[in-house]
Amino acid sequence: MSAVSKVSRAKAVQLWEGLSRAHSTMTAAIEKDMQPEAGMPLAWYEVLLHLTRAPQGSMRYQDLAKVAGITDSGASRRLEQMVNAGLIDRKSCPTDRRGVYAHITPAGQTGFEKAHTVFLLSLDRNLASHLEPDDADAMSAALARLS
Repeated sequence: MSAVSKVSRAKAVQLWEGLSRAHSTMTAAIEKDMQPEAGMPLAWYEVLLHLTRAPQGSMRYQDLAKVAGITDSGASRRLEQMVNAGLIDRKSCPTDRRGVYAHITPAGQTGFEKAHTVFLLSLDRNLASHLEPDDADAMSAALARLS
């Protein structure tokens, strides 16, 4: 064990397994709410979330893939589905012919607002209701140190 380790490997493994289980459980619970109530999968909501936070509602495909945690090919497939659904537009970069931007459409903004409401209600039901305020503060601080 390294001299800089603050927790044992066994504790680190236990923590990793807990984080993984919690992420899977929360993702499944939110996904279960998103599709029927918002009309889109959680993955589309996350793309729209990033676009609503981006300047002019636009991001390069490769940057969007990076922040959404998906491969470039996965991003192309997902974004093409979202273009077909009318939630985003695909725009070429004026300064780089290889560059492609995703831009949120008015329908995408409306869809995002509906999905965001569903997301927040799902978080309340599936996450916030199971934690004490001190739990959330401690977990947020620990996760911030990891990222």
